[in-house]
Amino acid sequence: MTNQPMTIEEMYGDWGITRAERDAALDRSRNPRDNDSLYQTFEALGLGEGAVVLDIGARDARHALRLAERFGCRVVAVEPVADNVDKARAAIADHANSSLVEVRQGGIEGIPAGDGEFDAVWSRDMLVHVADIDTAMGECHRVLGPGGAMVLHQTFATDRLEPNEAQRIYADLAIVPERMAVAGFEAAATRAGFTIEDVDVVASEWREAWEEDGSGRTSAQLMHAARMLRCRDELLTELGEVGYRVELANALWGVYQMIGKLEPRVYVLRALAAQRPARS
Repeated sequence: MTNQPMTIEEMYGDWGITRAERDAALDRSRNPRDNDSLYQTFEALGLGEGAVVLDIGARDARHALRLAERFGCRVVAVEPVADNVDKARAAIADHANSSLVEVRQGGIEGIPAGDGEFDAVWSRDMLVHVADIDTAMGECHRVLGPGGAMVLHQTFATDRLEPNEAQRIYADLAIVPERMAVAGFEAAATRAGFTIEDVDVVASEWREAWEEDGSGRTSAQLMHAARMLRCRDELLTELGEVGYRVELANALWGVYQMIGKLEPRVYVLRALAAQRPARS
């Protein structure tokens, strides 16, 4: 496919396919996976009862609880934000698997855990907020036992994301711009002593699946963004400046994933004993 400009004749001419055939091709599902594929990636590690898993950047512990429920493993949920820690503890207290999940307050750049304490690390779309990537990945490697794995879901920018778009969304979602580059992340993972065992480029799949199953998450975000842009002053008053900026950026985050400006990926990183970096 070239980037040559279309002529009017090409644009409005005969494409060799009818309008009905075009619509059918575009309307046909391309069988997208939903976000359960992330848990399937974790399942392939073969961990279950007796395994100890770190959920780093656990927020309200919903994923920690699901890991415990689905695999029977013990999960330590580590979260730096005090409000999220309170929510996590409340959610765990009311859950059937509360005995399997523990909450610790702390961050990825100084994980409150011993060397080799975990069989696996779960990290879901939180590394974008981390300033010191080398320390963060080194800490993840440190707390894994030899042969342990890190399943990491992360969103990256593509060349479709315009600089002005990037600047706004990064500022409003507390994102460290350098974390949005694939090459930078992969280099940091390797420096920390990980090998990249698998890369799953999710792209728009999860969001397509959510639209096709009727949940309409991204179409709702598109409507939210449209309203916030058109009725800016009114919604600024209702939501406040912080709320307005975060909600607009969150809405655009979903839309940008759907149209390829942002690209979610899932990595499986393996911590091999021979590659564990020496500690100073």
